[in-house]
Amino acid sequence: MVRLVLKGSNKTYDSLHTDYKAEDYSFTILANTFKKRTNQEWDKKYLLSFGLVTGTGNLTNAGALFADDCPLWQSRLYCTRWDGKEKGDAINDAEFTGNVLMLLREAMNFVKSNTKRGWEKLPDGRKNKPEYAERAVLEAMVNHFIHRDYTVMGSEVHLDIYDDRLTVTSPGGMYNGLLIQNLDIADVSSERRNPILANVMAQLDYMEKRGSGLTRICNETKALEGYKDELKPVFKSTPTQFQTVIFASSDTQNVGDHVGDETH
Repeated sequence: MVRLVLKGSNKTYDSLHTDYKAEDYSFTILANTFKKRTNQEWDKKYLLSFGLVTGTGNLTNAGALFADDCPLWQSRLYCTRWDGKEKGDAINDAEFTGNVLMLLREAMNFVKSNTKRGWEKLPDGRKNKPEYAERAVLEAMVNHFIHRDYTVMGSEVHLDIYDDRLTVTSPGGMYNGLLIQNLDIADVSSERRNPILANVMAQLDYMEKRGSGLTRICNETKALEGYKDELKPVFKSTPTQFQTVIFASSDTQNVGDHVGDETH
């Protein structure tokens, strides 16, 4: 019902005004990230121009998601490193709530701490062979935080790491109601459930505006040494959720006499 009302009124969830006063919240994480990624100084006027604060000084939902102390409790991330190729015993798990940039950082840290790097011995050292392309994982996490359905209360983004793959699952299917598995990802149009979030992430150089995220995930994965066609990332959607599956490089799944592994 909420989604229908929003569409009928030509509004998006992230643009809705809240009762939270901007003066009661800080944006240190956003400001520091902006400066680091753009090499430009942050200006408070960006809060209004980006659509994070209203003219009356209230936060929009997008603003709440970027505030240091995000008051939206559905902005959550569950991370699990499973023992094996299916859900069973968990080797490690973590739960995070709050600012969307903080969630992105914690997701990337969890992946780095719970995946392996194969390495090949060379005469003058060794050659690292990452299990996953970092940019592909980053692109996947950004897509799921930006395009998820925040109107689904009691929901969160799930990051699950298995021996042979990692999956990212978020509430909300394709915004246009289509199923991603029935489409050619190269032709998927850029329809955004949360355009303000997407725009801010584009300003931070985390994503491109033309909607090429899924293609980039595939291309970055394909560039890994040991890539095979069967390791192509898989995208699945239902009316209520979206999932990205990225497979581990084949060179790191089987470690032989000349290749070791280490956990980061």
